Amino acid sequence: MSLGGFSRVVFSDPFDRDYSAGKIGVFWDVNDFPVPEGRGIREIVESVLRENDYIGDISITVYGEKNPLSPEEAAEGGITFVQRSDKYWRVNDMLLDIALWAVNSPYPPRHNPASVMVLAKNKEKTEFFSFLGSLNNASFNVLVVVPDDVKPEDQNVPPVNGAWYWKSIQGDGEPIPKDEFRLFIIKQRRLYRDNAAQVDVPEGACDKCSKSCSV
Repeated sequence: MSLGGFSRVVFSDPFDRDYSAGKIGVFWDVNDFPVPEGRGIREIVESVLRENDYIGDISITVYGEKNPLSPEEAAEGGITFVQRSDKYWRVNDMLLDIALWAVNSPYPPRHNPASVMVLAKNKEKTEFFSFLGSLNNASFNVLVVVPDDVKPEDQNVPPVNGAWYWKSIQGDGEPIPKDEFRLFIIKQRRLYRDNAAQVDVPEGACDKCSKSCSV
């Protein structure tokens, strides 16, 4: 992922744009975030989103090695399950599905606000990471769920509008406070810049060009 993935992020202000009534696409990797015992996928998703004033239509796609849907959820319908055991293919399938979902959304999104909620653990510097940041900058309201122990040093949280800790998704549904999340992204961006600036200079290299030369 390029540094631009961090530097171009534009946080949408909820006071400038109302996403509450727009459609919501939820994409959940249940290998990364297993469904808590005794809970249902739709019940969790709707509880969290309604608690945060999202009232639009919700579509849910679930990815994992084993189908987590209860017989009741399967009979009710409305949840798509994509069976993939390998993390690489789960991420790639999810990326493609989100892209298709976005393409089929009313355009421009600033006039038809739509939200994307992603429950998946990201790896740093991936296309998936960059894609979510770009989608956020394209006026979609991108929301993510992150591990409870996530740190800026991990550099794996995309710069999007909002986030929840996993424990909150299972509990009160309160998102990470906006100022706290912005500070997290800023720290992550600075760490990435610092790491990018550290260039190994070979022995005997010229201080000016960082290459071996006769100057």
